[in-house]
Amino acid sequence: MPDYKSMYYHLAGRVAGAIEALEAITETLKQAQQTTEDMFMNSTDEEDLDDKLE
Repeated sequence: MPDYKSMYYHLAGRVAGAIEALEAITETLKQAQQTTEDMFMNSTDEEDLDDKLE
């Protein structure tokens, strides 16, 4: 008989790990977006923005 409990715990653990990774990626992307928006709002002209993005 298959060990369903073991299979379930394995799957649940992997799903939880994947969700944590996605949350970390989401936070990184939010921070990048916020930083870029701040750079844009604080830039005085297009050349200044280009310098900040490099």
